[in-house]
Amino acid sequence: MVTAHPRCFLTESKMRGYGGRAGRGTLVKKKSIFVSIIVVSFFSFWLGYINNAMGMKHDADAGLWLDIIRENLSSYDKMKPADARDYYEDALKDLNALIEEYADTEEALEAKFYVGATYNELGNFDEAIKYFDDVLSHQEEINKNFKVRLLYFKAKAFLGMGNAAKAKEVVAELRIIEPRAANAFGKELSGTIRIGMKAPDFNTMDLKGNLVHLYKYKGNIVVIDFWATWSDPCIQEFPEVKKMYRTFRGRGVQFIGVSLDDEIEDLKGFVRGEKVEWLQIFEGMRWKGTISKMYNIEKIPIMFVLDQESRVRYIGNDKKKITRVIARLLSESKQDVEPPMVR
Repeated sequence: MVTAHPRCFLTESKMRGYGGRAGRGTLVKKKSIFVSIIVVSFFSFWLGYINNAMGMKHDADAGLWLDIIRENLSSYDKMKPADARDYYEDALKDLNALIEEYADTEEALEAKFYVGATYNELGNFDEAIKYFDDVLSHQEEINKNFKVRLLYFKAKAFLGMGNAAKAKEVVAELRIIEPRAANAFGKELSGTIRIGMKAPDFNTMDLKGNLVHLYKYKGNIVVIDFWATWSDPCIQEFPEVKKMYRTFRGRGVQFIGVSLDDEIEDLKGFVRGEKVEWLQIFEGMRWKGTISKMYNIEKIPIMFVLDQESRVRYIGNDKKKITRVIARLLSESKQDVEPPMVR
């Protein structure tokens, strides 16, 4: 459903809904889907600000077109992620068409922000950051409130990528401009892995000396199992892990064991004895290993299920739930739709 140009698609009801355009409020309408992501108590102080882009020409037709796109976007948060994906992609086409047709207008600059925010919704954080940076490069044309929003969503993108360090840098800049907005992140900057974020990448060697690059498995579902032979719960539950592996073997699911054992020989002996067939990485150092720190491991066993885009869809140790999550992701991938988040 590509949005028509406003000259041929703006209905009377939409005109009443907009209440005309007494002022520029395109980035601050409270009904926007993206505003719902923000902690409103920290942002209500600037939601009513009118002009975000200063020193740029305004085009009325572009403004009406952007309103239609935004109104459409505001409805997508009511949909299931799988259903909304195509609509978000259509919105990107509309936004880019607006940017091309009305270049050098404040509406085009605002549309670039929405492109970035839409990419955030789609999990394409690299592209989102490119658009946020593009708008931020217009320092003379954007005001403080617009910059606050751009920095906020840029930090969200870095968190989505699993890059808490970069997110902290952006929030540090945000804190200088508006501390309340920066404080809205709370524990998100602690580096805690969350459902929906891109899993931290790693490159290391497995027990056989082969290179293991997590993102190489993009396109597959990945199950990362943190465990150790010295952990009684891990040993007791290992038959369930083996059963799970056999259930999904050869079906586009990659299992990776990350061992927190003290001695590599303990791991090797167990793998030989149990005839473990899936990848095993020896971290050693218990909780102090590099990957363990990246994933904030404080207890074992614990598993992370990643979807085909390397985003975290499950964290925990409920083997039945893990099996259901994997089965659901496999089923939905066959339908070429976006997997839902599982909490």
